[in-house]
Amino acid sequence: MRHLNHDNIVKLLESTESKNLYYIILELVPGGNIFDQILRLTYFSENLSRHVINQVTQALDYLHEECGIIHRDLKPENILFSPIPFVPKDGFTAHGRSDRKEEEGEFIPGIGSGGIGRIKVADFGFSKKMVWDRRATTPCGTADYMAPEIVQNEEYSKEVDIWALGCVLYTMLCGFHPFNYKSSQKMAEKVVCGQYSFLSPWWDNISGSAKDLVFSLLITDPAERFTIKEAQAHPWMNIDRRISSAAVRQDEANVISGD
Repeated sequence: MRHLNHDNIVKLLESTESKNLYYIILELVPGGNIFDQILRLTYFSENLSRHVINQVTQALDYLHEECGIIHRDLKPENILFSPIPFVPKDGFTAHGRSDRKEEEGEFIPGIGSGGIGRIKVADFGFSKKMVWDRRATTPCGTADYMAPEIVQNEEYSKEVDIWALGCVLYTMLCGFHPFNYKSSQKMAEKVVCGQYSFLSPWWDNISGSAKDLVFSLLITDPAERFTIKEAQAHPWMNIDRRISSAAVRQDEANVISGD
């Protein structure tokens, strides 16, 4: 972990050991974790969800493509953030999904909302350095976010992080997990089959594009599942960039017309 150097990954500052224990000193990320923020806000808007997922994909792209590392325990509890000031938004509504929805405030592209700013992926206790022509075999991670190939004790590779990313995105958008079962056996059966749904009313106002990305990340066959590059190129992931480009073009048009 000492060699990891990315803006969206928690930095290891120092490590030492005694006769019986290892000690590590990590970068302080004072905002806390995304799981607690889902509990606080009930669910995230598409803008805030995109803000988080975009940064997580940048971290995973770095881990997979530059470092040859699988995280193997991606979940909201292991996604930390730096806090930003809250900017109130006029005309807030919860869109009928929950009377308990807390206001996120004004979303600022590239900055965030709801007090959530820069994202940092943390906890590399289950991570593994890989050579991509080989496969991992050890079942590990958090059960709710394990890919079907891990659940079935099959060999696996970096695609398991993509599955976990899909579970994280689903959870942020609606406030609960796609495979939300008390029985671990029942949950495992549903994961293996990829059997989940976009339940009403929680998903009624979520865009088709967001649902399409979730679907593409939660494909049971790892060979058909989205890659990180495909996720980053998905239209839903690039809405902020298109809006920014349109605003720039409008500003240029105003200058030319003298408005």
